[in-house]
Amino acid sequence: MERSRSNNPPTRLRSGIAALGVAMSFAIGTGTVHAAGTASGTSINNLSTLNYSVGGVAQPAIGSSQAGNTVGAGTPTTFVVDNRVNLTVTTTDATFVIVVPGSLAQVTTFSVANVGNTVQDFSLASGQEATGTPLFGFNDNFDTPACSQFVESGATVGYQAGADTATFIDELLADTARTVYVVCNIPAAQVNNDHAVVSLVATALAGGTGGQGAALVESGANTAGVDIVFGDAAGTDDVARDAAHSSRSAYRVQSAALSVAKTATLICDPFNSTTNPKNIPAAIVRWTITITNTGAASATLSTVADAISASTTFDANLVTGAGGAAGCSSGAGTPESLAGRGFRVDVTGDTRTGVWPRFFTTANDADGIELNGVNVTVNFATVLPVDGVAYAAGELKTGESVIVYFNVTVN
Repeated sequence: MERSRSNNPPTRLRSGIAALGVAMSFAIGTGTVHAAGTASGTSINNLSTLNYSVGGVAQPAIGSSQAGNTVGAGTPTTFVVDNRVNLTVTTTDATFVIVVPGSLAQVTTFSVANVGNTVQDFSLASGQEATGTPLFGFNDNFDTPACSQFVESGATVGYQAGADTATFIDELLADTARTVYVVCNIPAAQVNNDHAVVSLVATALAGGTGGQGAALVESGANTAGVDIVFGDAAGTDDVARDAAHSSRSAYRVQSAALSVAKTATLICDPFNSTTNPKNIPAAIVRWTITITNTGAASATLSTVADAISASTTFDANLVTGAGGAAGCSSGAGTPESLAGRGFRVDVTGDTRTGVWPRFFTTANDADGIELNGVNVTVNFATVLPVDGVAYAAGELKTGESVIVYFNVTVN
């Protein structure tokens, strides 16, 4: 900015001078300063220069000084930018994290950002919210014990117990962020739809030293050095201007709920065939094992073991009982599928591809159902194989049932 002004003072101001003309120009150097963006400790130097003339004759410029300079280039007026402490903590979980009872090291994820103007360390602490605290459409009703906080190392995306081991954020540059994981165990006693709200609180500490820095203390009076001002907003679990910020996430229990039912259906007897049969020796009875998932999450079935009673004999052909009294025989009756296929498996409520029900042999041929002596073993990883991207091996989704059928003859 430049300004000029002429001044013709009255003769009474200075005897012997008929007229005095003074021309003066004033130039000031300026710079843009943003307290939240310029690094603390930065020196801001500013010098003003006065250009003027007397009686139409240009005079030597005068530079400014803090005390007021009268001649020469002057000296800059200086101050240093103070430390505005500011941070934000936000969960990056779009909704609750699904967990099952008894699961260990379950992870909620947060981002801690340094939005101040100084390199800072940050301590980390997690907390349990009060019963009834709402988040993601549900209310808290249990606590998650044994929670820890770990900082993403950058080696692999996502929490890795062997890599993400730091428990505080060290030397976080201004305008950068780090991912932090709150890792909790889920009590085994929890049930479907239990909901736990957890919080992460990050607190700014002094940076620039090895290890975790010391606590920050807000400055009182302004000094010539780097003063500290807390500029953070209130988070979910802290107040404004406390050098801390916080956010919340949640765990929700969504587990499978399995029921196993076994029923006996009388197929026929050698006298009445299929009309009003009775449980007499030589009668054929069908065992039906039904496994149903009424929970909120899929279950991965492993095996079902069944020991055939010594009072019965396994029907290797899964006969239907059709054909009158003579058809009520494991050897002479009509197989439901083919001879030697003594097991039938069906699924209901599912979207699996292929033809169901399916039949399995009684031979020990690794087809998924084996009979060793009187012991039946159903291996669901084989019986319910991978089905595209919709089903993993042995998976039984919510609302689905898998049914295993086989016959025995009463001895």
